[in-house]
Amino acid sequence: MDESTLAELVADVVERHRVPGMTVGLLDGQRVTVAAGGTRNAFTGDPATPDTLFQIGSLTKMYTATLVMQLVDEGALSLDDPVTRHLPELRLLGDPDLSDVTIRSLVTHTSGIEGDSFFDTGRGDDAVERIIPRLEAIGLIHAPGEQWSYCNTGFVLAGRIIEKLTGLPWHRALTTRLVHPLGVATPLTLLDDVLAYRVATGHVGPPGEWEPAPLATMPWSQAPAGSRSFGRVADLLAFAALHCDDGAAADGTRVLSAASTRLMQSHVADQPASMTKGQGIGWFLLDEAPELVVGHAGDTAGFSALLLVAPRRRLAVACLVNSSTGVGANFETAFRLFGEVGGIPVSPPGSVPPEDPAPPLASVIGEYARAGQTASVGLSEDGSSLLVRLSDDDELRGRREETLRLVHGTGPLFVDASDPASFPFEFTVPVGGGPATYFIVGARVLRRVA
Repeated sequence: MDESTLAELVADVVERHRVPGMTVGLLDGQRVTVAAGGTRNAFTGDPATPDTLFQIGSLTKMYTATLVMQLVDEGALSLDDPVTRHLPELRLLGDPDLSDVTIRSLVTHTSGIEGDSFFDTGRGDDAVERIIPRLEAIGLIHAPGEQWSYCNTGFVLAGRIIEKLTGLPWHRALTTRLVHPLGVATPLTLLDDVLAYRVATGHVGPPGEWEPAPLATMPWSQAPAGSRSFGRVADLLAFAALHCDDGAAADGTRVLSAASTRLMQSHVADQPASMTKGQGIGWFLLDEAPELVVGHAGDTAGFSALLLVAPRRRLAVACLVNSSTGVGANFETAFRLFGEVGGIPVSPPGSVPPEDPAPPLASVIGEYARAGQTASVGLSEDGSSLLVRLSDDDELRGRREETLRLVHGTGPLFVDASDPASFPFEFTVPVGGGPATYFIVGARVLRRVA
């Protein structure tokens, strides 16, 4: 696909999805094509260009996981090391036994640690270090390895381990050990560095009623999980190429061993039915056969990002949008390019066999909770659907409440009746039946409390 054709595709997606701006990059074999559409700032009308920086959110987790694997290559740590071997100062609420919380569990979302500890410890090279004592306020949502639950905290802890073993603040380890060896300029995390480039403004609110998002809304302490990273699509494709080429940069520099690169793309943990086909080291596995497709998404206030990679095909698509409503635009674009350019149909998250059974509604009624969020699940008046009252209360975003009506979707999944295309919901019911033990909301696990 040439640049003009890709630009036409991007312009069409921007118009139909009503997003302010978008940049898309395509790696197809040895060829890189990038294009942009719309505006980087809807309030000034300044156009988006292929070199515009967007927030990449949780795509940063892939860089953190790669840094961890570099340390594995160097013999500085093992994925099976208990986290407390490297962070003996770590304490969690209730002082639980952390001996089964391993490095592997941190980078596969299986540690059981409460996942969204958005504590603001200020700006500075010690911001990640200073979050460790704050974690005494959170605990385990489930036993290590028992469940999969999206866990920003796990990657923050991995980032702190990277700092201790390299002697560098996480953002400098990122730059010196990954960004520079790849021969690229981004991701950048310090706003002083970001402002030297063309930077997109984030947009929040419904299309046409946008409000500008602050340039950085998440605390610096969350940087290893993706709170502060800005990138451009061409640089994301260079990172994707590294994972297509067994850990070698474009100039042949060995950045990661072939064994570690392949392990990152291997199925090391199961994910819930509402997610993808499996969990690698960092990577989500959208499909494993007949074609391996790995990827990750990233969402922050006013931005949405997506990176999909078919390593054996050396095909990758990076999509960046400066709107919180851009998730659909990204997935449509990436899936379309994988199909049209690579001939690879990709299964979207939540693709389950329709014959998989749904749990009986009576088995899921109850109260569920995790740090910062509670859910009260009951039956509708006619008994045909679920009424869920969600309450969120955290240091970063304050208190919010909403009530959803969930109806059965496909297999074991439920969907919001007012928005069936939104992210599905799921309950974990014990084998053999009985009350559901967990409620999965937005990839986060809530534990039954009543």
